[in-house]
Amino acid sequence: MSTAETPLLNARDPDTRLVLKLLRLQVLTPLAVLVNIATFLICSIVVKPSMRDLNRAFPTAVTPNAGMIAMLWIVVFAGEVLFCMLLVGGRKHDTRETMVYGVGLRLVIANWIMVAWSIVFTLKLWLPSTILLGVLTLFILWINFTLIWHPPTASRPADFIAIHLPIRLWLIILLLSSLPQSIFITLDWVFSPDHPEVDYDNRSWQALAFILGTNALGLIWVLMKRDLVWTVGGVWVMVALMSKRPKGVPVFTATILVAVLYPLVWITSLAWHRLREKGELRVLWKPIPPPTTVTGV
Repeated sequence: MSTAETPLLNARDPDTRLVLKLLRLQVLTPLAVLVNIATFLICSIVVKPSMRDLNRAFPTAVTPNAGMIAMLWIVVFAGEVLFCMLLVGGRKHDTRETMVYGVGLRLVIANWIMVAWSIVFTLKLWLPSTILLGVLTLFILWINFTLIWHPPTASRPADFIAIHLPIRLWLIILLLSSLPQSIFITLDWVFSPDHPEVDYDNRSWQALAFILGTNALGLIWVLMKRDLVWTVGGVWVMVALMSKRPKGVPVFTATILVAVLYPLVWITSLAWHRLREKGELRVLWKPIPPPTTVTGV
């Protein structure tokens, strides 16, 4: 009498598929992150001209303070390293689902795209570098969108630190700083680095449109989601922009306006949410009953 062999893994089981996808990420993600960080550091510091040198050689109306943006990149890369550690050490089912279905292979692809962008930008191939940066922005935006269905909770703080925080900051850097700057360089909307006082106001109104347009999306997001990370990150990028002198009056005015609006919108959205939760808005709008008169006997 023969007995049917029992398969070791049931490919139709959701938990099995989750484990298999997690194993794939455990192999591919650390490699992509390591190569990305190494390439970024080499292109920023070692090679000549480096990305830092190119930022100085091609100043634009949307060029930020490189040191302040570098601090954001440090947080992003540190978060990616923690993400790789969480891939191996994470034991909670919800955390694994967030890493697999909320992030997945798109983070691996995004890191390789950024590797290519770092090299192409250093080679001063402006149009290909801008196209790569645009594709990278779409990938990071896509990841942030799917993470809406995998929100962090107080019981899983590692999810916020290793997943949501670096991915959100990555999108902030790309959308509010790197992509506009790359577009300006590609369109040759630059001014002389040796004599910035001559034409530093060149393309200030175009810069104003970029700043207000991209940050309008961020302000809407903060209003809807009460996103403190985007609020702090948006203010940080605006300060980085205004601290890189010289800047035209339209650009300087726009950065100050947006930097003030971010905390105001966040506080307003938070207050409105708290009032709705406590039911105080219903109390405020509840009609006052007319006074009753007491008749004597």
